[in-house]
Amino acid sequence: MASDTKNVKLGVCKITFGGTDLGYTKGGVEVEVTTEVHKVTIDQFGTTSVADLIQGRNIKVKVPLAETTLENLVKIMPGATLVTDGTTPTKKRVDVQTGIGINLLDVAQEMILHPVSKADADVSEDFIIPKAATAGALNFAYKVDQERIFNTEFSGYPDPETKVLFKVGDKTAVAA
Repeated sequence: MASDTKNVKLGVCKITFGGTDLGYTKGGVEVEVTTEVHKVTIDQFGTTSVADLIQGRNIKVKVPLAETTLENLVKIMPGATLVTDGTTPTKKRVDVQTGIGINLLDVAQEMILHPVSKADADVSEDFIIPKAATAGALNFAYKVDQERIFNTEFSGYPDPETKVLFKVGDKTAVAA
């Protein structure tokens, strides 16, 4: 395959989590995949590695959410509940419990990063994490000259059945 400048891409993405669009971001969404290896050594080669064995792979997605709504807060805070006033439905609040004992795998949902440069129907460059969750750690500030951002970090977990950690492209593609 010949090199092609059309393969160089930039741009922002749309984020859906559990089928819900999390809205606008500010500062860029960052994906980090790390792979841990065990360096195999033998006496006859000293400390020179003769092989590397993959021990594990992890994925993190940092999402700076600009739409700091109560609904988004519930979505990114395991154990949180949205309380809507029974007589005045516009009166709402989020109650956040300690979350002690919540297994994040139990609340993990599909996360899709879709480039906004692609039509919604064009999923050829989607980045999909079948099981993603956030522990609900938040970092945001109230400043006169900056937007309030929910800096949120998601972790991906391998699907227990398929062992898939993440996918890139059209998730409906089927192996021949």
